[in-house]
Amino acid sequence: MVNMLAGDLNSWLPHFRGLEERIADAVEAAWPVCIAPLQSKKNAMTHEDHITVHLVQSLIRTKLVPGRITYQYKLLAEDGGGNVSAPSSIDFVLTIGDDEDVYLACECKRLNVPYKTGVRALVGEYVDEGLMRFVTGQYSNGLPLAMMLGYVMNAKTDVARRGVKRILALRSATVGLQSERDAPIVSGRPVRFHTTHACVTGHLIEVAHTLLAWP
Repeated sequence: MVNMLAGDLNSWLPHFRGLEERIADAVEAAWPVCIAPLQSKKNAMTHEDHITVHLVQSLIRTKLVPGRITYQYKLLAEDGGGNVSAPSSIDFVLTIGDDEDVYLACECKRLNVPYKTGVRALVGEYVDEGLMRFVTGQYSNGLPLAMMLGYVMNAKTDVARRGVKRILALRSATVGLQSERDAPIVSGRPVRFHTTHACVTGHLIEVAHTLLAWP
């Protein structure tokens, strides 16, 4: 895999897609196991980070994903004076080979969150605090593909998909949207779709989205 990465970005994409499809299938298998201990919990236990750490543990236990899954993958940055810091971290990544700059990243956000005052779609946060991190090159800089998971807290994945589609249309220039395609809808299974973006750093990135229903 590492040797292959010396070539053109387009030649990497099928390999990344294959890995993404395996992770997406593993996420679907792990999801019921992930949420089982959280179903009776309230407040902090159903926040994004708590869900994600349970999901990562469940993913690892499925043994369905090749490579190493790392929770809260820290990105190192070095300034002009040689000072190194870790200003941000990705929710989780699948590391590929021995090159720390080559990974399949996954960023996770909640959608359609019920509050006492009503349901908040949070599609703006999904784009601004999730998707944009790939568009700006903060995450997956120079890589051809990344993933996003949407935890749909009222289980209405079709409504969440329409909300994300609407915000992408409104902010298409900001997110550099080049294309958008939906996978066939299968009753009882997560909603999946793909978007392609022109990144600030100059390359294209494809983002595979999976919307998971919180029952």
